Amino acid sequence: MAKTIITLSREYCTGGRYIAQDVADALGIKLYDKELITMAARDSGLSEEAVAASEKRHTHSLLYSLYTMGTDLPLSDQVFILQSRIIKKLAEEGPCVILGRCADYVLRERTDVLHVFVHAPLEWRREYAKTNPIVKATTEKGIRDEIDKTDRQRAAYYNYYTQNRWGDVHNYDLSINAALGKDVCVQMILAAVKAKEESLG
Repeated sequence: MAKTIITLSREYCTGGRYIAQDVADALGIKLYDKELITMAARDSGLSEEAVAASEKRHTHSLLYSLYTMGTDLPLSDQVFILQSRIIKKLAEEGPCVILGRCADYVLRERTDVLHVFVHAPLEWRREYAKTNPIVKATTEKGIRDEIDKTDRQRAAYYNYYTQNRWGDVHNYDLSINAALGKDVCVQMILAAVKAKEESLG
């Protein structure tokens, strides 16, 4: 049984969610992604749509909001704080895979966490987008724009809520190129999990 918690961040159209699911399945542990929205909605009394929408809205920085607004935080900041608590609680409960939502930063003080970032060359991601059902765009320009917009949103969210920069390899234990293939990426993560657990004893 796995003893390691895995956080996985990814560029858009790298198949990161599928990699995360295969890793979770191989280790016999849970993957948390959209479930975090459901949990935050349940705990806050908000709708899942409101929680999901709040993940895309932010202004200056969380520290700025805390300093200038006291307890009257914007909804997006309240949701982030709530999700952070949920992520910490899930980590306390045992091994799991957590997708996105700054989980690497939220769990940065734990030693039993493997932080992974999945990236790929832009041209590869554009080709991948053509076969990915989650991608709404159908034209070459639309695909380019959707990838660019989603990456910018993810970077803005991460940079806003952490003291780090999204995609900076120094924030992760393992940065892998999805163009190597899903199975290769999964095996690399599993090997890193094994090495992590051996190092911790």
